[in-house]
Amino acid sequence: MVARTDGEQESPAARGVAEQKQFFESDPPRLATRFFGHPDFPRTMRKKLAFAAEVLRGCERVLEVGAGRGLQIDYFLERMPARCRYAGIDVAHGALSIARQRLGGAAAERVLLVNSCAEQLPFHDGAFDGMFCLDALHHVTSQADVLREVARVLRPGSPIVCVEPNPRYPVNLVYRRDPIEKKLFELTADNARAWARQAGLLEPEIAHLPVFFPSFPAALETAYERLENLLERAAPLRALSTTRVLLLKKPLAAR
Repeated sequence: MVARTDGEQESPAARGVAEQKQFFESDPPRLATRFFGHPDFPRTMRKKLAFAAEVLRGCERVLEVGAGRGLQIDYFLERMPARCRYAGIDVAHGALSIARQRLGGAAAERVLLVNSCAEQLPFHDGAFDGMFCLDALHHVTSQADVLREVARVLRPGSPIVCVEPNPRYPVNLVYRRDPIEKKLFELTADNARAWARQAGLLEPEIAHLPVFFPSFPAALETAYERLENLLERAAPLRALSTTRVLLLKKPLAAR
């Protein structure tokens, strides 16, 4: 790597990665954390991971972009075949250090954690047969570039699951001007098709997960689940849930 001289201008992409890294290394408290507290592994995240594991259940080598502190790893691997191996990348070194400390026993033998940005994955072509990310795609500098890089490290026919905040959920409107979160509004059907074409992926599908209520207080979890099961049956309401999923697949043959 050649160091940048003082006279050279940092590219927008490099500047974007640096800003993301700075933000997530500092890990400032989110709104829910400040006002309500936040469990280590909330109900809403469990629902998202269970969905991802269901889509990826036949995969043996899975990549997660945005592994963070690794709270989700054990839960995910419990829902995958014993032969499944997991690799997680994250731009924040501090978060991955915590994730490594959490690992132990048999899970540690199935897990690889790497400090890396999603725009330049440190893996060989065709290294994985499935990929997922949770609330991470809107943090990258270019969704198309990241999906192109993901496609490179996937084998033909591999599925991709990107779980994202729903831009149509009313509460998410507070993020429209947020420099870190505002790209969540870029997940539209037209943009998703454009990203897929640029990455050489098949036509995308956008689904809605029935996640309407928060993870707090814990005493209401059962009631939340029952209400969400009811709301899931109404398509117009399901479209207003907190969570959308972008589903993609690498074609079996080169496009």
